[in-house]
Amino acid sequence: METKKDLAKKITAKDEQVAVDVAKQMINDGDYELFQELVSLSEYLFPFVKENVLKRLEKSVCKANFKNLYKFTNCYSPDYDKVFATAFKYFGENEDKEKMLEYIKNGSLAQKTYAARYFELSKDIFAIRELIANAFSENEYLADACAAALGALNELKSYDIALAKLNSGDDFEALSGLNFFVSYAKNPPMDDIFNALKLSGMPENFAGKIVYLKPLTQLLQENFENALFVLDNILNGLGEILPLSEIFNFELFDALSYLSEINNPDHLSRISVLLLRAKYKFEMFSENDEYTFDEDKNTKNEIEEINKFLNSLDKNFWNYLKQNVVQELSQDKNRIISALNIIKDYNISFAVPQILETIYENEDETILCVAFDVLKTLKGLSYINKEEALSKFNNPNIKAIVESYYG
Repeated sequence: METKKDLAKKITAKDEQVAVDVAKQMINDGDYELFQELVSLSEYLFPFVKENVLKRLEKSVCKANFKNLYKFTNCYSPDYDKVFATAFKYFGENEDKEKMLEYIKNGSLAQKTYAARYFELSKDIFAIRELIANAFSENEYLADACAAALGALNELKSYDIALAKLNSGDDFEALSGLNFFVSYAKNPPMDDIFNALKLSGMPENFAGKIVYLKPLTQLLQENFENALFVLDNILNGLGEILPLSEIFNFELFDALSYLSEINNPDHLSRISVLLLRAKYKFEMFSENDEYTFDEDKNTKNEIEEINKFLNSLDKNFWNYLKQNVVQELSQDKNRIISALNIIKDYNISFAVPQILETIYENEDETILCVAFDVLKTLKGLSYINKEEALSKFNNPNIKAIVESYYG
């Protein structure tokens, strides 16, 4: 006898007719356990398989059976929620609208989320109060669905709430505000968003969201300085804070190709740091399976394509970029630290004089700690004796770290 898991696998398998037949039977019977199995499988499916399943469910829903979807609404799936919303809107009547309103008021988290998707599609104003109340939920699916519905309605009160959160100075509140604007998908306050990014203690998370508001290549053409800061943090977080599978959404191949052709002296040192970081990281991803072993084939191929492109640029090009990196040591804190890390990664020994100058001209202990770490790598600690080095630090923990560099 076939188990529910066996039947769920049939819905995801290649045989289209069998898959549709099983999907239709699942909905006709209101088979909640089978739907649960299908949802649990989704985590392990490639995107194109999920798309096939979505189309099969769409084919299987009709006027005669759509009410059976109510039986599934305590099991939420972001892959199939639009199927539910579409069915309830196009096959439903006033009683279904009332049920959606009841769900978003008093339902489970899953039911609230399905209802929010319904109101996004139906653009019904009766649930605005509940949509605003849930638009900043800790549950990311519910928050996303409510913000998307509010955006479809052009609702402004929630927009103002999100803007206040963005400018609150609290990282988690600001990120909640940014997530709202990503889902709201209309008129994002880009100046406030860039400002929040620059003030954030977790800029990689912010940068990874900003590209969903505007593609990175578009940002580079419209707001070059801020786009470079976004790209810097994406590269910094990629593979650790930001998943490698996001490289398609980040459009990194196009962005890096675009930067490699720019020879503007006003931005050359910054671009040099970014391209060198990209080269270092993509070589690391390509050479170490630990970063890619659980990534799908498309992601691995894209990583290889980017790595191949960067390595196709000749040696003179990369040497030229290394010469420009030291100019970043006279910029702001974030740029100085980025440049110092590149100098360390590439063992750029001719940068020692500029690093010493950076140490003498800065009092920020984070910059100084990184600078001494780089000096250690470049075997340049002898240019500053131990007592002089330690005198620059008040923080005992950082002082202990620097002291350990001297052995």
